[in-house]
Amino acid sequence: MMKQSEFGEFIHFLLLRLKEWLTAKIGDDRAKELNHQFKTLGHLLARTYFENIYLNAKNRLIQKVKQQYRWEIITHSRLKVTLLVVALLLLTWLMRWLVVLDIGLLLGFLAFRHYQYEHDISHEMVELIMDDLPQTSLSRRNYNYPLKALKELVGLYKDLYIDRQRISIDDFIFADTLESQQIPNYGKIVQIQLSGHSPVLSARNMKDYWLIKYRLLPEPKLGLYINKGYVNIDLISVLADESPEKLASRMVSSGFFNQYIEVRNMVAKDAQTKELNERQEYIIERGLPTKLNNIWHYFDIHSTEIGFTYWDNNGKSVDGNDNYLRLRMRLVGDTTFDDAKKKSGLVAKELRCNVMVKGIASDPGSFWMTFLLKNIEAPKTATIAQIKEDAKTGKVRLGNSRTGSYLMNLPRGDSLTSLLLGGLSRSGKSTLATQVITALLYLKTGGTYDYSDVYVATVKPEDYQSNGFEASGMVVKGNPSDIYDMLSYVDEKATARRDLFTKNGCKNISEYNSKFPTKRLGKWLVVFDEYANTMAAAESEKVEIAGKKVKLSIAIENLVVKITQEHASRGVSFICITQQFAKNAIGRVFDNFNAQVLGYARSNVWNSVDSTQEMSKYIDARDDERRGMFFINAPDYPVDIPQVTFNSGFTEVKTANIITDEVRADFDRKFDTAKKYGGNDSPTSIDAPALEALFKI
Repeated sequence: MMKQSEFGEFIHFLLLRLKEWLTAKIGDDRAKELNHQFKTLGHLLARTYFENIYLNAKNRLIQKVKQQYRWEIITHSRLKVTLLVVALLLLTWLMRWLVVLDIGLLLGFLAFRHYQYEHDISHEMVELIMDDLPQTSLSRRNYNYPLKALKELVGLYKDLYIDRQRISIDDFIFADTLESQQIPNYGKIVQIQLSGHSPVLSARNMKDYWLIKYRLLPEPKLGLYINKGYVNIDLISVLADESPEKLASRMVSSGFFNQYIEVRNMVAKDAQTKELNERQEYIIERGLPTKLNNIWHYFDIHSTEIGFTYWDNNGKSVDGNDNYLRLRMRLVGDTTFDDAKKKSGLVAKELRCNVMVKGIASDPGSFWMTFLLKNIEAPKTATIAQIKEDAKTGKVRLGNSRTGSYLMNLPRGDSLTSLLLGGLSRSGKSTLATQVITALLYLKTGGTYDYSDVYVATVKPEDYQSNGFEASGMVVKGNPSDIYDMLSYVDEKATARRDLFTKNGCKNISEYNSKFPTKRLGKWLVVFDEYANTMAAAESEKVEIAGKKVKLSIAIENLVVKITQEHASRGVSFICITQQFAKNAIGRVFDNFNAQVLGYARSNVWNSVDSTQEMSKYIDARDDERRGMFFINAPDYPVDIPQVTFNSGFTEVKTANIITDEVRADFDRKFDTAKKYGGNDSPTSIDAPALEALFKI
């Protein structure tokens, strides 16, 4: 006996041979046309077949329902049709011309059946969603799918007890209106109208019988499965045998059916998970610390309470590293920037990190909030070799800031340095000063060192002797009267330069060196260490100037002011190092510095520099970290990378230590400053006109 697979193979090869025979007999084009006609006819016959077996199945199902509920007389219509067909066959055999009538009746019957099928509600429902159904073969399209949809309607009819109101099953499945809807992220649903009175069915949860059994979907506003006779059915999930879990998943993704508390919770959870994943990806892609998640979460909850929140998550609104995070914030409601500043302390407390706020002039509705996550780590010990290497590019590596290495550009060529370096004892200012001075002295322009002479005033000359600076030929003076004489010498020589410039039609050292490159003048560096202590020691001494006794402290201050104000254009740079950098301790010279590098000091000292008290409050909490902690405000000395700054303009930096023995061994510059100064131990006394001019500064 031939197996089914063998029979199928036989038919396949038989058709191939038939096709070859037709091609050879009537030609290829004619054979193709005939093959197309056969396929069309076959498709029509197959469709007619499936339509009729569906209608037969439908009739059997409807008759079964009618018989079950016994509210209609059941007739034997099939017996009547059988008897009629037998009679027609007998007549056709006796009267052969009736065969034409038989064919006409058959075609008419099939046309009527097709009309019934085309207007069948189940068929129309399936057609509405056919493009979204899998496996759309003729049998499924014209038989399986419509029959399954019909069974759903019949089952729904039974469960709704419509029969109690004497509504027939034929009326129940009549489609007065029928349409489909496309829901974003969900798919198509079919809406039908049920005839007669329909009960009120309210949606409760995802385990509702109506949702699980028939995939009825409640309308979104009232949450009713049947509203004014209309019902929404997810027919796709019914016909495709989709699980309730898959249905729930599509509900969650669309967020459309939010009357289910489970869906709302799942949507919220899904959105939260998605946001968390997106945030995590954002953090990883930009190499940001995970603390950013905590910050975002805090403002998600408390933004209304505190009156401001983060702006957004794009690259321009968040930056940072392991040391800090800076977020652009926006004010909420009537909150002002001053209100936000007051609330910053609460934010710092809740997030357990220091917080800085800074306004944005171009956008009064937003501001920057910087979260200081951990202390800055000081770099390894600085070396003279590294200082020399950086000096080749005109830079000095002062330490590490929150954004990385603080590599500051120094004034080169004929540009002058005016630097205030302050901090209490043991804060590390001496080692930092050594690095800055060394970097300045190794700057070169056109192969020539920028600085030719160095003068050091300090009540602790041993610091400059131990590191080898004095041995290199610098002038180092420690006694207040000797310091006065040294500064007088600098003033005299700088004044002589002024006369030289005037004689040659130049205003400053830059013009002179540009005009006379072969007679280039070097810059002088004056370092005044322990300034406040020196002035205090000089307070009790007096010096005679043009026959008048003047307090030595006043005479020194006048010279310092004159040097920093007038002689900068003549090539004199000035570095002031002091423990007490309060304005009243430094006096008139305070405003003459274009760069400030300040370390740990008492609150009143810092408040004289920053009246907002932002700096003092921050520094007070860092008492145990004073060593190597400095704050730099030097707008004229740009850095390579953007910095995190306080409102006052200061940037926090942790400085490196430097070994004194190494400085002494590796500092190889030599100066003639001491020799030239030694040849003039008694500087020319300042005459009366000069004294009057000095005291008018």
